[in-house]
Amino acid sequence: MRETTVVERVFAEFEADALPTFRPPGVADAQRRVRERRRRRRSVLAGLTALLVGGPAGAFALAGGATDPQPAPTPTPVVPSPPAGKLTERRIALNGVPGRLTDIRFVDARAGWALFDTCGPEGDPAGRDCVRTVARTTDTGRTWRYSSWTEAAGPVQLLPLDPDTATVTSVRGHRVTRDGAATFTTHPLDDPPAVVSRAMATPSGLYVGCPGAEGPGRFPVTCDRSQVRRIGGGALPRQPALTIKPDNVGLFEGRDGRVWVTVSRTGGTAVATSDDRGATWRTLPTVPGAAALALSPDGREVWLLGLERPDDVWRLAGDRWRHSGGLPDDTLQAAAVGAGVLVVTSAYGGLGFWAGGRYTDVPELTRTLRRTQDDRSAGVSVLPDGTIEVRQGQTLILGSGRSTDRTWVRLS
Repeated sequence: MRETTVVERVFAEFEADALPTFRPPGVADAQRRVRERRRRRRSVLAGLTALLVGGPAGAFALAGGATDPQPAPTPTPVVPSPPAGKLTERRIALNGVPGRLTDIRFVDARAGWALFDTCGPEGDPAGRDCVRTVARTTDTGRTWRYSSWTEAAGPVQLLPLDPDTATVTSVRGHRVTRDGAATFTTHPLDDPPAVVSRAMATPSGLYVGCPGAEGPGRFPVTCDRSQVRRIGGGALPRQPALTIKPDNVGLFEGRDGRVWVTVSRTGGTAVATSDDRGATWRTLPTVPGAAALALSPDGREVWLLGLERPDDVWRLAGDRWRHSGGLPDDTLQAAAVGAGVLVVTSAYGGLGFWAGGRYTDVPELTRTLRRTQDDRSAGVSVLPDGTIEVRQGQTLILGSGRSTDRTWVRLS
């Protein structure tokens, strides 16, 4: 459940030349592209819509009553109103560290990594040296341990693996810490260490790659048909009965060990799943249109979230997809929280919870996520421990707790 880097504009050239698939498995990029097309299509009506429905409240108004007209085989979950919460503001300031915050990524509710640098936003790999700093926190940003070094200006990628291990990748190679930013080792760009591959693979080491690839993000990166592969083991002997290509596939693994492959194709979105980490596969029915897979943190709930109007929602029941209504019309991204609840961000700003076709806003985030013309839209994901992660530009909001009862911390 892949999210995009805050230095994506800078990193695009680096990705194209050196690491074309240097992102965790998933379909976050496809989701982003479809959403951007939808927002452009709505731009003519956006001003009028804002006047009529007024921001986040409008998301609920546009979604009102969008439930499955057929009786559900199980009780419909009701999203409770989020308790009156508090948003804690926490600014990341490292004494004596120059530069600006360029990326921030958390691995759970308490442990996260931040990257600072003095490089320009349009850094040239052949330009003069600049200072980069990577910092690690284990108390949700109250305190930080950090290390700085001098490096050529240019695109860079922060790849955290766990509370102690992270990699900073640039045109000069990979810089890896395994002790929470106390010490680092360096590795050539064309010979990444195992921790880099692990950061781009599923928990059991699966990834999608071309025949002959030595690991995720390794050459060759273009081919007519991709494979599900395992780090250090090559292609799985049995492959999903789907036509997998580098640009149409998503790969997911839940905490329960089930593996999921999604493929976008003419006529809809196809899904294959494995209960034995890829030893055998079964193919599920295709749903119409483009859709993104969403797993609850425990892996037990499986959803397909439509990427085109209307924002259809399907939930897996056995081996069949049950249509469960639609998301608000201005939905930007959504992620599965568990207990039948999705967390949703709006293209116009704001966040709320959805269940059974009903949307409830989180009022304490309305102002901080309100989008102006120059702001970036807010994307949302759920970390493995169930923490909600909301990303807007160089700002990160963490929501810890259960279901809709959350404590929010904003880091910038």
